Amino acid sequence: MYQKFHNKFKISAFIFTIITSLLTISVTAQETVYQLENGMKVILKESHSSPMITSMVFVRSGSKYESEYENGITHFLEHLLFDGTANKSREDIDGSIRDLGGYINAFTRKDMTAYLVLLPKQYIDFGMTTQADMLFNSTIPEKELPKERKVVIEEINRDKDSPGYAAENFTTTMTLGGTDYNRPVLGYRTFIENISRDAIINYYKKYYRPENMTLFVIGDFESENMKNTIEKIFGNISLPDYKVIMADSSTTSQTSKSQVYQPISGQTMYDTVANVQSTYIDYSIEAPRYSDSDYIPLDLLCMFYSMDDISPLMKALKSGAEPLATEASISMNMYDDFSRIDISVISDNAENKDTIIAVINNFFQTVGTYQADAEALEGIKISEKTDNIYLAEKLHYLGFMVGPTMMTAGYNFVQTYSEKLNNTTWEQATTAAKKYLSNPNYIATTISPASENEHPYIPYELSEETIKSYFDTAAFPYYNLDSGLALTYPSTESVSFQLTDKSEYYSEKFDNGMTLIIKSNPGSRVFAMNVLGKNRSVNEPEDKAGITDFVNRVIEKGTATRNASELSRDLAKIGANVTLYDNPWIPYDDRYTSRSFSFMKFETIDDFAEKGFNLFADMVLLPSFDTKEVENVRRSMLGTIGRNAVSPKKQASNLFYKAICTKEYAKPIMGTSQSIASITVDD
Repeated sequence: MYQKFHNKFKISAFIFTIITSLLTISVTAQETVYQLENGMKVILKESHSSPMITSMVFVRSGSKYESEYENGITHFLEHLLFDGTANKSREDIDGSIRDLGGYINAFTRKDMTAYLVLLPKQYIDFGMTTQADMLFNSTIPEKELPKERKVVIEEINRDKDSPGYAAENFTTTMTLGGTDYNRPVLGYRTFIENISRDAIINYYKKYYRPENMTLFVIGDFESENMKNTIEKIFGNISLPDYKVIMADSSTTSQTSKSQVYQPISGQTMYDTVANVQSTYIDYSIEAPRYSDSDYIPLDLLCMFYSMDDISPLMKALKSGAEPLATEASISMNMYDDFSRIDISVISDNAENKDTIIAVINNFFQTVGTYQADAEALEGIKISEKTDNIYLAEKLHYLGFMVGPTMMTAGYNFVQTYSEKLNNTTWEQATTAAKKYLSNPNYIATTISPASENEHPYIPYELSEETIKSYFDTAAFPYYNLDSGLALTYPSTESVSFQLTDKSEYYSEKFDNGMTLIIKSNPGSRVFAMNVLGKNRSVNEPEDKAGITDFVNRVIEKGTATRNASELSRDLAKIGANVTLYDNPWIPYDDRYTSRSFSFMKFETIDDFAEKGFNLFADMVLLPSFDTKEVENVRRSMLGTIGRNAVSPKKQASNLFYKAICTKEYAKPIMGTSQSIASITVDD
């Protein structure tokens, strides 16, 4: 196999590093689900592909659970729990995990907060003890509040600076108004500036309880041994039923009740203008709850209609000589008491709005009778299975992805979803579509750029006077946090990083300058290739900045042997993931885009290793550079560049490189409107 791969890539003229994982052993993860006596739910998932373990604690605490006078408190509290406990200082928390070769972090969503540690397996007991200390013994030091206020307010400001902030806020307000999901996770500046420490502690005592948490542990361990470790660290934690104050100043020992959900009835459209560069069109359609038998069929339908080069909806919106939209998506979104099918479209031409609405209305009329491509449907089901394998080997990424579903629908839903999806037919999907989409109940919004004479939509916030007045009069119980629950940290006086690496390595440098590195891991099922090209910005012609990003985007739009639809279908049939550029809609995920090198990432599983290699080689070596696809990519890039032009973060980054680097490295990674417009197929 080495020789076959060697010859296939030897024709390359560019300098690449290819890192591959060649795998032979199928691994079935062992899972254990149980509950501690104190009410904490525990999920154990063995994964022996690397000698690491991730522990994630999910708390039922997010903006969904907040009141009007608590909006933003969950995320603020998440930051404060890193600032010291009854046993450790802020520096000790982060430093001790880092010194053991680990990683510690947290994130907040509308429906939960998650705290994670990733460590070599011999130190996971120390990491889990640190988690327990943070979750139950945090002191929330008064001296740390000013620092954290500034950090969170900067996050809020950065969020407001994003190009689509006003549009997203308007859509959320209109479509989720009257539900518990209407409040933003970050909250508001005036709230963060004025909330008191007593109010924060009151909220902390209300939600940070074992019975309100789920512990998810994945990695290289034996389940029985891990159960003993968990019992020792978390099993003895028992908290009194604290008296807490609700935001309406009433006293209770229970968490607040959710609003009673009122399903969408009829069809309502709201139209406004805002300080945006593009036109945003969104539909939020009433859909069945996750426990309904129609949920998974509709989810399958949404996944099919989201496929760019196959879906008739995506083709109608994003293809052709003059595409209506630069971005479009359809997805099924799960909430506690309801679900929604969301259709989102972005266009750089406000005049396309009525035509886009007509396309979506046509989708409603035809969705119940359309016959989907059988191979594409099979690819969706295969991709669901392979995604589970990919995530299980990335440890903490699995928690990121399944956590929201797990905390809403339960882990049994997560465990059985893949099999249920596999058994779902297109007939079931279209039958459900006739019920929910042929004459849908929806709330839709359109947001267009405001002209000079129009008053733009301004997102609502409580006034500073109102917030100050509330906290000036609200009274909260006093808690002494200086002495916490008894916890015993494992000794780390003597540490060892002698980890057993079961992998085999091979490297070779070809005559054309390419370097090949192969890593064979017998404990993994993932087959992955990374192609790295040196000196990305330096190698781009001065007047063609962004051409690397341009080429990478066109590579996925067809080859000499496959058009875009055929390539998309063949990738799905082996459950392949291909990453060629940053997804601007997913924040904080981009660890690869750099002026120093270009990248192309490909992964499938061992069962499809040879097919995957040949398919990726076809993409890299024989891209078609179809003129129509090149123009579609150009329009999409110009739209993104235009939206980035009003993003202070993007502009600051480009100005930073321009100020400190030579002109070769000062070029924007995506290029400029002028450079992207000038790039030709021959280039």
